[in-house]
Amino acid sequence: MSTHEISNGSLRQLWKVSSALMISFLSMVAMMFADRLFLSYYSADALSAATSAGTLFWAGSFMCVTFAAMGEVFVAQYNGSKQYQKLGNPVWQMIWFSGLSFIFFFALGSFGSDYFMKIGLMNTNEVEYFRWNNYYAPWLTLLTAISAFYIGQGKTSIIKWMGVLGNGVNIILDPIFIFGKFGFPSMGIKGAAIATGVGIIVQVMVIGTLFLRKKNQESFGTGNWRFNKSLFFKCMRVGIPPALFVLFELLGWATFYMMMERISTKHILVASVTQSILLLFLFFGLGLEKGAAAIAGNLIGAKKHHEVKRLFWSGIKLSLIFGMVLAIFLGTFSDFFINLFFKNPEALTGSALGMSPEMLGEVKTALKFAMITLIIYLTLENVRWLLSGLLTSAGDTFFPMILGLISIWCFMLLPTYFFVVIPKAPIERALNIWVFYSFMAATLFLIRFARGKWKEKKLISDGEGETCPVPSHDTTREMGN
Repeated sequence: MSTHEISNGSLRQLWKVSSALMISFLSMVAMMFADRLFLSYYSADALSAATSAGTLFWAGSFMCVTFAAMGEVFVAQYNGSKQYQKLGNPVWQMIWFSGLSFIFFFALGSFGSDYFMKIGLMNTNEVEYFRWNNYYAPWLTLLTAISAFYIGQGKTSIIKWMGVLGNGVNIILDPIFIFGKFGFPSMGIKGAAIATGVGIIVQVMVIGTLFLRKKNQESFGTGNWRFNKSLFFKCMRVGIPPALFVLFELLGWATFYMMMERISTKHILVASVTQSILLLFLFFGLGLEKGAAAIAGNLIGAKKHHEVKRLFWSGIKLSLIFGMVLAIFLGTFSDFFINLFFKNPEALTGSALGMSPEMLGEVKTALKFAMITLIIYLTLENVRWLLSGLLTSAGDTFFPMILGLISIWCFMLLPTYFFVVIPKAPIERALNIWVFYSFMAATLFLIRFARGKWKEKKLISDGEGETCPVPSHDTTREMGN
């Protein structure tokens, strides 16, 4: 077993680490996209329910996932400072946290969903989707915790293959569970959630076995399973601010979709399809954020702060390249992506949404405008995620949380309410607000990074590295120029 020594922030280095993560995230978002696509064939009601209830579910799920991912920051800095025997310690603290999350998500799925239905926040379809997604959410948290061991070192190839495996399982099970095949009953929206859950559990079983291999236990301390109070609270100090930010940001988005649902059928259907297509292209920004954080953490651990600035410009170049590719792709194939969701007319006209042929034409016209919006929005978001990864890798998470909360409420929700909901303005105006929100949020994060406060943060002490020698066999390998 070898570890990776990350020595610089070059474009080649960033691409090598991030590209495998992008493939992994592509597999993950493809799961969500496949769910939405199959549900659009099942019924438009199920698609809308997956959008509104799914976004609310992600608020709690991604809060825990974001916290569990903080193990990557410590693994990266330990790896950069050559403290290899400590790599397993922060991972196990997040595994313990994942175990506790089973209680939280079971309660949220069992009792929370019933409460939301009782107060009229969710309908039957939404409750079903919310409940079953919460039942598998702890497994996603656990998968994130174990993956931190590999991502923090820059060993991202294994994460890529785990994503491909999970997505393959989901794609196979989706039509079986949603529509009912091979003796299984038709479970609709519940079946979509279960198929995704099984795909994630399979990934946990495989990567967990690899994590506990004897070589990893001997070289990197992956057998050190004991709870470490000091390290756990260090992870909490770094991880709680971004976890809370993700929670409130996704609650903000859930509020946005509820607003659209209350304006008109056209608004929520356009928003649902737009979000579904958006999901398919999130892989780049998510992979870039994780890759940049892993590299920056290693560079900070090795006291090469000057290389982090180079890493930032490498990320900007990749973001602009992807923006151009996205413009060509969505510009050329916009009709293809839009029509994917309208293959089954009966699912639209026979639903509670009450779609008419005239409204369907209006929806498709609005979606063509949405494709242009997505190009600009995603390019700006990729820059923000890059900056978020760099700041997180240094442990600078509290102030960015404040910036994020200000952004989602002041630049997205309030403008949407006053300029779209009250006047019942067209959905195109809401999509323009997306771009405004993303631009302002990216600008605030850029100002924070440029001020350099992140350089003053310390997560591991300078002398720790002397107590942990490099394993006796060859464990270092350069990852590029």
